[in-house]
Amino acid sequence: MRLTRATEYAYRALRFLASRKEERWFSIQEIAQAEEMPVQFLAKVMQHLTQAGLVHSACGKTGGYRLGRPAAQVKMADVFLAMEGPLSVNMCMMYPTDCKFVEHCKVHNVWQELQDAILNVMNRHTLEEILPTGVPFPLPERSKGRKRVAPAAVG
Repeated sequence: MRLTRATEYAYRALRFLASRKEERWFSIQEIAQAEEMPVQFLAKVMQHLTQAGLVHSACGKTGGYRLGRPAAQVKMADVFLAMEGPLSVNMCMMYPTDCKFVEHCKVHNVWQELQDAILNVMNRHTLEEILPTGVPFPLPERSKGRKRVAPAAVG
């Protein structure tokens, strides 16, 4: 099993938001720049996190993103499920009624145990546990709009 890049970015974006002490909304550009992620890709990730209630979003000049609930209440499994959907280690686990060998297959129990173990580990750990200790990640400098450049003199 391998996490998708979208899921990895989701954990990083949530970690960033949870590590901030400021009571404000953070722009997609701030999160992307601080975590070195492409803005367009992160925007899609944030849509999934918003739909799952893990983050709240607000539009407008002062809008952005903030956590939807305290980091101690966000289980690692919540993030995984929001991004990946239900966990299934193979097709038999995803569609057990379609597997004609399920009653006689001895490996099915192993797959079930593996799947349960993965979910149990992710349900035991929270976003709060993966926050950096000490000083949070530095924020990128906020731009104050486009810098005007004087036109070159024509000689």
